[in-house]
Amino acid sequence: MSQVASKKDVMKAIYPYFQKNEKSVLLAGDMGFAVLDDYFNNHSHRAFNTGINEQATMSMAAGMAITGMSPIIYSQIPFITMRAFEQFRYDINEHNLNVKIVGVGADNYFAPLGRSHCMDDDDVSLISILKNVKIYSPTAESLIDDVADMMALDGPAYMRSL
Repeated sequence: MSQVASKKDVMKAIYPYFQKNEKSVLLAGDMGFAVLDDYFNNHSHRAFNTGINEQATMSMAAGMAITGMSPIIYSQIPFITMRAFEQFRYDINEHNLNVKIVGVGADNYFAPLGRSHCMDDDDVSLISILKNVKIYSPTAESLIDDVADMMALDGPAYMRSL
């Protein structure tokens, strides 16, 4: 089995889509700023640090999607899947909203930070029960196609990364 693509590669692959779509907005969970420099430096009016606030970030993204915007959420996997699951389920999934969620830290990437930052592959099991969410676990080989598919999808998607 191939390794899941890095957060840097995932966000680099998403960036051209973000650049082209003025309705795209990035909501980042107080992390990844070196990876997200292009977003924040070149599009500060559409890139926001929402803090360690995943539940509210999910609800903010849902509201933005309802108004026609195309939110992309970027946060650590355990917090964006487990901590914010209720908002993921009811605010985004149940309304089949066009929100893209990039989870960072697949395959226990953040193990040195402790068990609270690890999910094994439980995130896939958990999110797979959401009927409208398409899940992506891109590898270096599939990344470009997976990102193209995700960004063309008119509905919720969850993409894992290291």
